[in-house]
Amino acid sequence: MHATRTALVTATLISAIIFLGMTADSLRKMRARTHSDQISAEVIEGKRLWQHYDCNDCHTILGIGGYYAPDVTKSYSIRGEAWLRQFLKDPAKMYPAGRQMPNFRLEDSQVGALVAYLKWVSEIDTNGWPPAPQGVAREEPGGHRIFLAQHCNTCHAIEGSGGTLAPDLTHIGSQKSKDWILDQINNPRGHKADSIMPSFAQLPETEKQELADYLAGLK
Repeated sequence: MHATRTALVTATLISAIIFLGMTADSLRKMRARTHSDQISAEVIEGKRLWQHYDCNDCHTILGIGGYYAPDVTKSYSIRGEAWLRQFLKDPAKMYPAGRQMPNFRLEDSQVGALVAYLKWVSEIDTNGWPPAPQGVAREEPGGHRIFLAQHCNTCHAIEGSGGTLAPDLTHIGSQKSKDWILDQINNPRGHKADSIMPSFAQLPETEKQELADYLAGLK
């Protein structure tokens, strides 16, 4: 009986030490993973605006919120600042058909604060969250998976499926070369100075090549 009690106490103490060690390690890493040192007054104001307008009622961010509208955890890294600024000023202009976000008539300073907040969120290490968009199989080969995973279909359509904000890409391969498409992926404003398309230069080179091959093959 005494030996059993000793074993239980020892096991409990070891478990407690391991737990405390893991907790301390998590707290040590948290600052770097959340880059909390970059939380500026503008980021704080953006978070306040996010809560004030109840954005979580429709959108999910960092795994929290509604599912009526897209997850925005990585919206800054996917869309870029220019696109987000124009969208927040006039959502209906970016999505003229279908479900629309209300226009909150935000001032430029408020837009800037929200963009700063979304930028900060997008740079948090989320262990791969959010997952691939619904309907996008991770094992699906080629550039079509990347096209969907990067939400290109929000603005572009292919064979009648997708958005109408940007050019239809159904036959883009017969109109533009692969090199041109790669340039567009990396630097859209190099072809059109006022383009609102975000740059996808941050994608791994292999993914950019696959996406360009896929689009160049659309004849």
